[in-house]
Amino acid sequence: MTKQYLITVGVFGFVIIFFGTFISHLLTGKLTLEHLNQYNTGLQFMMFHTVALLGFAFAHKTVSKAYLNVIYIFFVLGMLFYSFGMMIEATSEWTDLSLGFLSFIIPLGGMSFMAGWLYIAWMGLTGKYKRSSSSRRHRSSSHGSRSRSSSADFDEEDF
Repeated sequence: MTKQYLITVGVFGFVIIFFGTFISHLLTGKLTLEHLNQYNTGLQFMMFHTVALLGFAFAHKTVSKAYLNVIYIFFVLGMLFYSFGMMIEATSEWTDLSLGFLSFIIPLGGMSFMAGWLYIAWMGLTGKYKRSSSSRRHRSSSHGSRSRSSSADFDEEDF
């Protein structure tokens, strides 16, 4: 799971830097201020959620994989639909690319971001995000001489 998250974070991090420098070097002066702001908003939302996914890459020690997968899906869909949608629409005059009738994916991406954050809040409110104690015990015993108080075992108070 950490591998999947780190690959995703690395790819999106690269994309953010690539497209950030792309716009600053190639499209400055060619886009209206409104379109430049739209493009930057797409990049910023992608960056915020990439950093959030980086944090969740290491939450697998205390949070159920099923819950993390839901957040992962919401955030990745948000980045694909909202962030890329905003960037495509912002540069459509210059690139001749447009979402056209598919522009409805932009608000769907925004809703996906919101759903991911609400899901995180719901997890915190209900406390149902925790790994089962048997899975923690199994992981601790599978590492040989690791004690019960190893870094793999966290309580809610540790956060």
